[in-house]
Amino acid sequence: MKKILVIGDSHTSKIGNCVPDVFFLKNRKLEYQYSEQNYVTHMLEEGRDIWLKDYLKTHEDKDLQLWMSSHPGRSALNFDFENFASGTQKRQLDEWNEPGRIVVPWLGYIDIRNWLPQTSLPGYIDAKEVVSRYIDNALNKFNKCEVIFMEPLPQFICFITNGWVENRSDPDIEFERRHEQHLLFIDELKKQCIKRGLREPINTREILGDDMIEPYKQPKKPINILLNDHMKQEYYEPIVEYLANKLSID
Repeated sequence: MKKILVIGDSHTSKIGNCVPDVFFLKNRKLEYQYSEQNYVTHMLEEGRDIWLKDYLKTHEDKDLQLWMSSHPGRSALNFDFENFASGTQKRQLDEWNEPGRIVVPWLGYIDIRNWLPQTSLPGYIDAKEVVSRYIDNALNKFNKCEVIFMEPLPQFICFITNGWVENRSDPDIEFERRHEQHLLFIDELKKQCIKRGLREPINTREILGDDMIEPYKQPKKPINILLNDHMKQEYYEPIVEYLANKLSID
């Protein structure tokens, strides 16, 4: 049985939503099991209490375990691989660190969207250092299974931020600057994975057929002019196809 765990931001929850459609639309005749668990993570940011709702979605059949641990708003730089779940979820995910299993870290989108373009921030950390710490943290946690990084989802050309509430943590940064940092990040991710003897990162640009996300791929909100930075389900499905059918133990 192939066993894959994806750990990422809110886009991980979105691929979890479309797993059943990918399987059933392809007429896979399976005995299929699905579960979803929600839990809340407490964080302290600049003296403020922040409560974040996380998700664990599991999909299993006789040939595949595909689990998705989703952590909306988390960055690659600060993600805590040691304590990213609690209670039953923590026990389940800690057990993933064993030979024959694959862990796919899928972070970096938030770093690129919110932080890396802001080069004038005090204590600024560039893409090279972000990627280095990200890889270190993931490998320190998962040192027995195979770790295969996945490039962050490309940046959206257009979306509405909440920057009027907290501009520093949710800034409105033009696409060109975000795209530039996206290219720097994925270049560093590839170079550092190869240097450390890891497999090359999963190439989301090839899977999606583009290195940017245009507005027609985004679902419209009740007010049609508002677009958030998630895609319609159909555009996440190729990522699920790749994980389920093409990713394998090296």
